Order: sequence, then C-alpha cells, then structure tokens
Amino acid sequence: MSKKDMDLNKADGESLETSSNAEEAAEIGASEEIKEGADIGESSEKAALAEENGDKGEDKSGDGKNAPVKEKPLSGRKKRFKYGALSVAVTVIFVAAIVLINIIFNMVLGRFDISADLTDNSMYSIDAATVDYIKGLEDNIRIIVTVEEADFENAGAYYKQVSEIVKTFAANNPKINARYLDLDANPAFFSSYGATLTAGSIIVESEKTGRNVIITPNDYLSPKYSFNGNEVTAETYSMYYQLGYGSSGLLSVEYYAAAERCFLSGIMNVTNDDPVRVAVLTEDYGASSPSALVSMLEANAYIVEEIKLSSVEKIDSDIDFTILFAPIYDLSNDDLNKIDIWLDNGGKYDKNFMYIAASTVDVLPNINSYLKDWGLSMDSGYVYQTNDYAFNGGSTYQILEFKGGDYASGVDTQTKQTQADRLKPIELLFDEYSIYKTEAIVSSFDGAVIAPFEGLDDFDPSKAERTGAFPVVAGSSKTFYEGVEPHQSRVYTVSGHYILDRNFMEATYLNNSDIFLNIFNFASGKDNVEISVSPKSFSVQTFEITASQVRAITIVFAAVVPLLVVAAGVVVIVRRKRR
Repeated sequence: MSKKDMDLNKADGESLETSSNAEEAAEIGASEEIKEGADIGESSEKAALAEENGDKGEDKSGDGKNAPVKEKPLSGRKKRFKYGALSVAVTVIFVAAIVLINIIFNMVLGRFDISADLTDNSMYSIDAATVDYIKGLEDNIRIIVTVEEADFENAGAYYKQVSEIVKTFAANNPKINARYLDLDANPAFFSSYGATLTAGSIIVESEKTGRNVIITPNDYLSPKYSFNGNEVTAETYSMYYQLGYGSSGLLSVEYYAAAERCFLSGIMNVTNDDPVRVAVLTEDYGASSPSALVSMLEANAYIVEEIKLSSVEKIDSDIDFTILFAPIYDLSNDDLNKIDIWLDNGGKYDKNFMYIAASTVDVLPNINSYLKDWGLSMDSGYVYQTNDYAFNGGSTYQILEFKGGDYASGVDTQTKQTQADRLKPIELLFDEYSIYKTEAIVSSFDGAVIAPFEGLDDFDPSKAERTGAFPVVAGSSKTFYEGVEPHQSRVYTVSGHYILDRNFMEATYLNNSDIFLNIFNFASGKDNVEISVSPKSFSVQTFEITASQVRAITIVFAAVVPLLVVAAGVVVIVRRKRR
C-alpha cells in the first residue's frame, strides 16, 4: 500500500472517530437532559407534596434534597410587562387621587366659608358680631331666593355679592339652609307667601316660630337717591325724573350692599318670640323720610310699621315705641292727645315716644307746648359753633358731645365722632320735678352760639346774645313704682332730622347710629341685643377677576393640569417599555 493510501485511510479513521465521539457526546447530552428533566419533575412533585404538607421548603434532612428551588429570572418581555403594569397602576391611582381631592375640596368650599375677600371694604364678608350671632342660632332657618342660582349670580355684580353673603350665612351654621327656586316655575310652593313676591325677592323664615320676612332687591341693594347733591326719597327722585331732570346730571343713584344687614335683621325678627313694635306716625307731608333710622331698627330686630295719626282713633297699645319724624306742619291737639293717652297706657306706662324736628322748619307751637309738659322746650334758631369743633371755622355743621350715661354701652367715643348740621337748641326746664326727670344725651361743645333761623348767611357770631353748650338730643321720663318695680314712659326730643341723615348714620367714622340704637335698646329693654351693621358702598375699588379670567382659570385647573398629569404618566410608561 502506498504512502498516499495510508494517509487517506488515516484521515478517514480520524473522521470516523470524530463522528463517533460526536454521536457519543450527543447521546450523553440527551441522557443528561432526560435526567435533568426527571430531577426537575421530581423536585416539582416534592415541592407540591411539601406545599400540601405545609412544608416551607427548609432542608430538614441535611442532604440538600429538600433545598428551596430558586426562581428563574424573568425574561425581558415579562419584566417589561410587570413594571409597565405597575407604572400604569401608579398613574391611575395618582390621577384618581387628584380627582378625589378636587371633589372633596369642592365639597368643602360648598360647606365652609374658606374664601378670601380682597375687596377694599370687605364687600363679600360679614362682621365678626354677625358670625357670632349666627353660630349661636338653634332654630332652623330657611333662606329662599326666588330665582335660579345661575340666573341670580349672572344678573350683575350687585347680585353676585348678595349670593356670596347667602353662602357665608349658610356656611357658618348648618341650621341655616339656603336654596334657589324659580318663582314662575314653582307657583304652588310660593302661593302661601302672598302676592308681594317678585323675582329677586328673598324669603327668610323660621321653622320654630313659623314667621317669615320678605326681603326685596330694594332692601338688600339699598339705593340712595340724590338730587343736586342732596339725598331725597325714592318718590321725590321719581317726581324729578318725570319732570325731565333725568338727563340733567342732577339726579343720581348710588347702591349700597345691605344683604348682611337684611339677612341678620330677618333672622332676628323671625326667631324673636317677643319683638319690639315701632310705629312711625306719618302725615301727608314731611321734610324727609326716616329711611336710615328705619333701616337701622329693622336691622336690629325691631318691627317697624306706619300709622297715619289723623286717621286712627287711638294708637294700638301693643306698640312699644312711636316716632314723629320731621313734620313740616304742626299736630292738632287731638292728635297730641292720642299720643299722651297711649304713653299713659292706662296708668301702666312702659311706652316711648321720639319727636324728631325738621331741620328746615322752625319751632312748631303745639308740639313744643306738649314737650314742655315733660320739661323740654325747643328754641328757635340754630346751634352755631365758633371753635375747632365747627367745620370751616364757624358753622351749624359741627362735631357734637355725646353725654353717655344710660346710653353709653358700646358707643365708641375714642375713634368715632358725633356730627350733624342745622340743629335747634333744646332747653331743659328742670332736672327733676314730681315724677319727671330730664337729661341731655347729645349737646354742642362749649363755645357755641345761637344763630337766627332766618338770615343765617348774614349772621355775625360775635353779636350773638347767647353762648355756651346747648343740648340737641334730650330725654324725659315719668315713673311710677309697682312695689319696688319701676315703670316708665319716656319722651325723646331730637332738634333736627339731619343728625339721622343716611350720610351721618352710615358713615363708619361716626357713632350717630350707635347712639340712637342705644336709645331704642335702653328704652325698650333690649340692652343685650345690639348688632349694628352698616351697608357698604359698591363704589369702592375692588380686586376682582373678569369673566374671561374666570374661564381661563377654570380651563387651566379643570382641563390643562389633569391632561398634563395624564401625559406625564403616558411618557413614563412608554419610556419604561423601551428599556
């Protein structure tokens, strides 16, 4: 055999050997896989058996046969699915939490007063005294607005302010329930309240007493009418308007926010078991309307009504207080006798009468003669101040001195003043006489003189015959005792109605309204019930947002922010899937 053939045979042999070795290796590998599979199956059976027997996988034999089986690491696909699902779950929970917080926050806003009032004069807030009173209510109160809420608030800034005050009242006591109900759509519901209701009227009623009061837009918006810079009544304003002064620039209307005062007054009235009745004695003509005084009284739970004195045989004995406001004509002796009989009250007394003279009318003889029986006399002329308490160096418009006494409770004389214009001097004829006793309540400061009623422009104060301090508000009482219990009737005299003008009564730097409220409270036995709330002018500058700004803020927080959160979650999911 040649060398070549030998080499070929050798190569063939090596190939066969290699092939034989490969087949043997394959058989061995297969055998090992079968064995491994058997071992895995055996381990699975053991694990299952151990789980059934409560075995926790500990190796109790010590030979390693019962050792816990290690979990195989997750594949990339399973890993992405696991962490992707977790990310989605976290995102969904986060978004759901935001939605839930938003719902809870809106519920809290609807139930509690946590808003911020940024107006100059706290237009959308209520006084601390009002809050304290509301929180102490134990009666269930309903406030019913006779317009749908959206329509009421969209009627203008004035009505929006009223709506906010309604919400504030309800937020401070769960016993106050506020609702909006369209008047035309619910005739059966409103039928029991009478025909005086109009769209925009607001009903305040008590569940306990069953009484209700109806507040009109003219009440809670409290318009102030002026002609040529002087306040006039609504009737006078209408008369001038019909005479053609509407475009002259002489007529003006300014609105005041009186919702807080109206709601507080309404609640006080309907919850009061024994309210004080006040009658304004009217005739055909008066120098002015007592609107500011009546508003103050009604705001403090007095029931105010009108009586035409010449048209009644007698004054109702259930009335506690009567007011004669700025008459320009004298009363007859018959009418004065009606007042006197009512004050005597069958010998029981406990009645009160206030005469408020017209600043523009001189002394009325019949009325003044009756006042003298009580130790009071009004003199002709005006109290004219000549020192620093006068405006413009010498004037009938002046700062006055409040005497205090029984009427001092709660009146701020440190930071507030008492002011008025065109007041006549009052003379106290005696301090005490028989069962009568007189006192000055408000007077001018020393240094005043008496100017003539006519010819004031030509008056020279240096030539005045009388000088000193002159009472301008005074009172007189007569008393009898039933055992040790005193019973009194009182007569109060105010020498000019300008002291009760709205400008003086509602100015926050003056205490005119506080003084007169104290007079009524003390005389009526209501010393412990006094909350004086003054209307607030709508003309002040406020920090408010426009309707377009409201829409923009709504879009941002109701749509844009949630969408951004969802988008951020989607981005996180996509990025993690691509890892």
